[in-house]
Amino acid sequence: MARIPISGVNDEALTTPATDVREVISGLDADGMARRLHLMWVAVANEHASQIAVVEIYDSDESTAVTAGLQRAVIHVPAQDTVIVEWPEPGLIFVTNVTAATTNGTIATNGGISGGGYLA
Repeated sequence: MARIPISGVNDEALTTPATDVREVISGLDADGMARRLHLMWVAVANEHASQIAVVEIYDSDESTAVTAGLQRAVIHVPAQDTVIVEWPEPGLIFVTNVTAATTNGTIATNGGISGGGYLA
């Protein structure tokens, strides 16, 4: 099966306290396409003036409840900073969808969190 490059940004802010998750790449539906997403990188911008953002990445559908222990990755972003995380080939593999939640910080709409990789 051929690789399909994919990248994008969130279309909803990650709110605190997080009770459910939001898409990292808006409109992506990996399980609806019968493909796996290989996430190669994610960028997170924290706009909060003083709080460290703790962003949790999940393999779940959007609006799924935040569940401790089911995170694929946890990213800490200092106040008013951006963190980019890259994973080596084959990346983090997601079967359902790549979603995120935050317990602190301010992750804005349209680019507060973004990611890329490929579908295979």
